Amino acid sequence: MLNFAIIGLGGIGNTHCACYQKIKDDVTVVAVCDIIKERADKAAEKYGAKAFYSVDDLLKSGLKFDGVDVCTAGKENGGDHYEPTMQILRAGIPVLGEKPISNEVPRAEEMVKFAQEKKLAYGVNLNHRFTPAALRAKEWLDAGRCGEVNMINMFMWINNPNETSSHFHMRALHPHSIDVMRYFAGDVKKVHAFFKRGQGRQGWSNVHVNMLFESGVIGHLMGSYDGGGPGHQWGLERCEIVGHDARIVINDACEVLEFQ
Repeated sequence: MLNFAIIGLGGIGNTHCACYQKIKDDVTVVAVCDIIKERADKAAEKYGAKAFYSVDDLLKSGLKFDGVDVCTAGKENGGDHYEPTMQILRAGIPVLGEKPISNEVPRAEEMVKFAQEKKLAYGVNLNHRFTPAALRAKEWLDAGRCGEVNMINMFMWINNPNETSSHFHMRALHPHSIDVMRYFAGDVKKVHAFFKRGQGRQGWSNVHVNMLFESGVIGHLMGSYDGGGPGHQWGLERCEIVGHDARIVINDACEVLEFQ
């Protein structure tokens, strides 16, 4: 049995708590922490955990944690990850974080480097690669069913009016896209991209990215905060992996898997 604490009880934090409830034979949420007292208290009552209102108090409580789940938000959902993550890592506790891990590359690199130096696990919840469809597709690729992989195409689009910064769309939405592409094709060697502002937009809400992977695979990412269609009817995500002998298609992130 693993004992976990959750820091940040907004929408994502509560979603994580609910997921842990589904595997409660393996994981217990023993503490919840939020600087907004009402959020922490509500989650504590709902999930049977102890409430805290600062990371300092959480760490001074004497409770033992096998891991801490950092679900803070901040500006563009990445602005408030650094401080709690570093506090937990300094305490010698593994961390599961949310994407984007930071809005600033130097801080992101510092967190990763510090976890490595401390020999602590620092995971990021890039969960699209762990869907049953993605796992099965990876099995097929590793078994050579597609032959030599030539191309990977990724499409991800939703309707999001957020305009908090010029590159919010790329930073907030496409960690998932690029992670899935890297899962299937390996590390990226070269990148070439074009951006377009949608109608009435100040920020870059549409993007086309061409990639060359270290493996020699070529890839393309098409993403949009304007492209979900009325009522999001056009789906969220589509991935195509094109090999010499066959093609794999994953639709709607994990709903449909095809071998062609």
